[in-house]
Amino acid sequence: MICFGVVNAICSLLFGSVMKFVGRWPLMALGGLVHAALVGVLLVWRPSPTSPLVFFAISGLWGVGDAVWQTQVNGIYGTLFRRNKEAAFSNYRLWESAGFVVAYAYSTHLCARMKLYVMLAVLLAGVVGYACVEVLHARKQRRLKALAEDPKAAAAAAEQLAKEGKVEETDDEKDDIDDDIIITHL
Repeated sequence: MICFGVVNAICSLLFGSVMKFVGRWPLMALGGLVHAALVGVLLVWRPSPTSPLVFFAISGLWGVGDAVWQTQVNGIYGTLFRRNKEAAFSNYRLWESAGFVVAYAYSTHLCARMKLYVMLAVLLAGVVGYACVEVLHARKQRRLKALAEDPKAAAAAAEQLAKEGKVEETDDEKDDIDDDIIITHL
C-alpha cells in the first residue's frame, strides 16, 4: 500500500501539469490501458514469495492508473458542470460510493478471477462512456464557437429554436454567477 500511495501521490501532482500540455484524452487512455493491462496480468500471474518486485510493480502501476482517475475525472466534472459543480460532485461521490457498496456486497460471493472480470467490464464501460462524453462535449464546443463567430448564423439558430419551443443553449463560461465573489488582498 505504501508503494501504491507514493506513486499515486507523485502521479497526481504530475498529471495535473501534464494535462495542460497533452490534454485529458491521452491521460485517460493511459489510465485505461494501464489498468486493463494490470487486470490481464493479474488474471495470468501466480503470486510467489520469491519475486517481491512484482508485487511492488503491480501496486505502483495501479497507483499510476488511480492517479489518472482521481485527477482527470474530477477535472472533467469541473469542466462539464460549471454552473452546478456541487450537484455534479455530489452525484459523482454518490455513484462512487454505490460502486464501493456493490463491490463489498459481492466480495464474499465471487472468487478473485471473477472480480477481475467484473472490474474489467466496468473499466471498459467507463472508458466507452468517457469517450462518448468527450465527443459530445467537443461537438458542443465547436457548435458554440461557430455560432460566436457568425452572428447571422447565431440569430438563425436562435430563431429556429424559438420556433421549435426549445431554450437556447449557452456557454457556461459567459455566466455572471461569480460576479458576487469579493477578492481581498492582505
